Amino acid sequence: MLSRKDILILGMMIFSLFLGAGNIIFPPMEGYHAGTNWLWAAFGFVLTGVCMPFITLVVVTLKGRGEALSLDLPKWVGVTFWSILYLVIGSTFAMPRVTNVAYEMAWQPLNLFNGEYQHILFALVFNLIGMFFMLGRSTMISSIGKFMAPMLLVLLIVVGFAVISNPLSTIVLPSHAYAENSAVATGLVGGYQTMDVLSAMAFGGIVARALAVKQVSDKKTILQYTLSAGAISVMLLSALYICLFYLGATSHSVAVEASNGGQIFAGYVNALFGNTGLLMMSGIVMLANLTTLVGVTSACADYFSKFHPRLTYKFFVIVFTAATIIISEAGLDTLLRVTIPALLLIYPIAIMLVALQLLRHKLPSIKFSYQLTIGTVSLFSLCDSLNNIGVLPHFANELLAYVPFYPLGLSWVVPAVMALLVSIAIGKRIS
Repeated sequence: MLSRKDILILGMMIFSLFLGAGNIIFPPMEGYHAGTNWLWAAFGFVLTGVCMPFITLVVVTLKGRGEALSLDLPKWVGVTFWSILYLVIGSTFAMPRVTNVAYEMAWQPLNLFNGEYQHILFALVFNLIGMFFMLGRSTMISSIGKFMAPMLLVLLIVVGFAVISNPLSTIVLPSHAYAENSAVATGLVGGYQTMDVLSAMAFGGIVARALAVKQVSDKKTILQYTLSAGAISVMLLSALYICLFYLGATSHSVAVEASNGGQIFAGYVNALFGNTGLLMMSGIVMLANLTTLVGVTSACADYFSKFHPRLTYKFFVIVFTAATIIISEAGLDTLLRVTIPALLLIYPIAIMLVALQLLRHKLPSIKFSYQLTIGTVSLFSLCDSLNNIGVLPHFANELLAYVPFYPLGLSWVVPAVMALLVSIAIGKRIS
């Protein structure tokens, strides 16, 4: 049995694992564009940016690990999907980006050291600190839940109260997509584009291991504790996103020339707190990135260590840490161009794997439904991916223009629902 303290620590760990720097800097820009409709936009954002990953986390935790969601697909399909997923959210793109964001937003503004090799030295120290926590797997969870998450939360609460009690600007009318479309719908797309469902697929295994360490193995008890701890994370993340949307909506005086949410956040905190705000922002960004680095890289190492008994978890932690350091030095412009299409390809598949798992008991022919639905989703998400890099054939682009949500990169949604319904109808006949 877990005590209330254990559940609180687990909930704080889940909160801090999800809270990367991207989750802090993305909502302010959305709130800035949403203007007077910021609250409705935040509502839509929370639905897809918090609730959807939470559902995924619960499903994966109950299964024990994310890979169990693809057991009804051909083995090579499952291995390909999970390998791409873990490489994309891990050391080939996301973790080098985490390192660079920590460097640019948390370290550079402090001007503590301006030598020629400051970036590589920072990347080395930052990732070695992360590796220290990763190698001590039993202490990793308690370290994040007991120490890093509370410190991060305290800093965010201070900023949140300051923003609410002393907004910098009056809220202006909506702009960009929010001026033309429903605030809730645009917020939904914004939350979807955080792609935290992919992270939830990795973090579900971490939560399952945390419960296993406490000797919790009964499915009903696992569900109860995951819902309780996850609810803490959902409430904290929702409150944070609403606060950051309000920050963005009231940031007109500091956001006029800002090109991203990070600049809005930094300008706002600096205007409220001065040099103290600089230290606070550095602390927030550093802790947010460190917890994400530890959680994601640990999950990646755990997955790849299953392929060969001699290639252990510790081996992959070291390999992925080294890769993250090296790739963060190379620059991310090319990686960004390559990885965004990969995310557009695998994210819809991840969402449908979770949806199929939730509907599994209603499917008359499980394997047929999985293969038809995932095959259909893969086809349309591939088109979205190719369109993103500008190599989709013209005739295909013209045809897909008639598919709902195609301009939003969501052409797979309606075909996925149709394929699922068809698979159920046919499944009743062949079962």
